[in-house]
Amino acid sequence: MRRYGVMLAALAASCFFGVLGACSASTNNDDDFSGAGAGNSTGSAGGDSVGSFSGGVGGATGSGGMDACASEVFDGVQVPLDMYVMLDKSSSMDSSGKWTNVTNALNTFFSDPGSSGIGVGLQFFPLQSSNPPPSSCNTDQDCGAYGPCLPAPFNICVGAAGGDSCEPMDYATPALPIATLPMAAASLQSTMNGESPDGASTPTGVALAGARDYATQWAAANPTHLTYILFATDGDPTGCSGDAQAEAAAAAAANPSVKTFVIGVGPELGFLNGVAQAGGTGQAFLVDAGPNTTQQFLDALADIRNTGACSLQIPQPTDGVPDYDLVNVTLVDPNDPNSRETIGRVAGASACGPQGGWYYNDPQNPTIIELCPATCDRVRSQGLDVEVVLGCETIVQ
Repeated sequence: MRRYGVMLAALAASCFFGVLGACSASTNNDDDFSGAGAGNSTGSAGGDSVGSFSGGVGGATGSGGMDACASEVFDGVQVPLDMYVMLDKSSSMDSSGKWTNVTNALNTFFSDPGSSGIGVGLQFFPLQSSNPPPSSCNTDQDCGAYGPCLPAPFNICVGAAGGDSCEPMDYATPALPIATLPMAAASLQSTMNGESPDGASTPTGVALAGARDYATQWAAANPTHLTYILFATDGDPTGCSGDAQAEAAAAAAANPSVKTFVIGVGPELGFLNGVAQAGGTGQAFLVDAGPNTTQQFLDALADIRNTGACSLQIPQPTDGVPDYDLVNVTLVDPNDPNSRETIGRVAGASACGPQGGWYYNDPQNPTIIELCPATCDRVRSQGLDVEVVLGCETIVQ
């Protein structure tokens, strides 16, 4: 897990409910928590940094200010990131070195020290069916997921291709369940080395349906993590393709939300932008099939890794539980600790604008603090420190 120096000031035991200045200042417990104190930054350890997140207490308006409400300081960590990789192994991936380039990029990413702490699970598509279609049919119902039935004199299920599975449950069972890097890197490499691009079809929607099933169940069991689907393919859907956009949209609408990132390898893959948009990630990463495939794929993976850089854990006070209406986020200039700006909370991601701000991932059951894109960009580009102060009434935009 990549750590950042986010300093989190906790609610004093003598505070009253949400009234600024209704608690007395107390001594920070530097013996128990590293990096305490205003303007003291621990920087980042490994991986991609969003700037140095440091501690101290801000000076919000109101009786007494925030410094009158803080008693404890914690060194926080970035929210853990988990991803379920669904990798195309259709026969077309064997052309132009795509399979070799893509798996090389993934192996490099998995062994990169900057990926340490990320959880990764893996499955491939297409897979051989665990419930093959009938050898002949008379109606669409005879074919089930492999329909429709092509009538006499053919009497075959048109969705069937070379024994490839049209069953989402086959893709919901991972070849490797999500496990944490770098310990999982060797198993991921070995599993990819044991596969080859030999599938007869590209069942995009069906594979994504299975990925959605697994990833949303994982996210529900790990609500304090960010869970993503990484869907990598090189071609248009064929065979029992399903509805990839609908599956990505369903994953994004789940609680917790699971976003779908898409990497397309090769030309004319613009349809993947619709899948990424439905999955909450804007547009697909489109990678050339050629000598630069490995580096372009790695660049896309690094961008995906960075999307969680401004998602922060909500700390637990030493005594009691946090009151989510008594949380504030302050930006601090590390070169001038007296220069600080408390940013307002917004209702959600859709309320983020040029002014920035922050919001909870789930207002009814918060588990993550999310910085709005404009604020995240400021933190990263200006190297700002961030304080999360517990115990003073939340400033709302």
